[in-house]
Amino acid sequence: MGVTGGILGGRDTGFFVSTLSHTGGRHMKTNIVVNTEQELFVIPCGSGFTCLGFSVCFDRSVKLAQELGVTVPAKRYKATRGAYEYYERLIEIAKQRHNKTGWKSNSELTPQLIGLEGKRVEVKDCYGEIRRFKVGKSTGFIPCHLELANSRSTGGGAVMGAPFEYVKVVS
Repeated sequence: MGVTGGILGGRDTGFFVSTLSHTGGRHMKTNIVVNTEQELFVIPCGSGFTCLGFSVCFDRSVKLAQELGVTVPAKRYKATRGAYEYYERLIEIAKQRHNKTGWKSNSELTPQLIGLEGKRVEVKDCYGEIRRFKVGKSTGFIPCHLELANSRSTGGGAVMGAPFEYVKVVS
């Protein structure tokens, strides 16, 4: 099945042809729904669903493709099932690279916070809100920065609101 540039092999369609995703080491059909009205991919998850916005999926795909040195998706395809399947395939390629070499992606890290892990910061986010948190980092082969409420926190949500107007280390 194909993608320009040969990531998925097969014929050249200008972007996607794949109708299979790669999950858990075996191919299986995905039953995602493309919700164009809300600009979301609706993805079966357990006994329910989860969602991923078209723009978030596209932005993540671009960053990961650049980091992996493979074909970057064309923006005109971001609202297609193929865009989501391409993102899944990029994740699989990243996983394979990690398993072979221990490589980890930086594509989901917040550039302004790289090197500040473990430090308490004050940020003014892109929405004008000022917040303080300790910078954490998730595990796995595609980690993201986390907002930890205090020094006793063992987890937190992904950092939101970047790019920041400013970042100050406060302790």
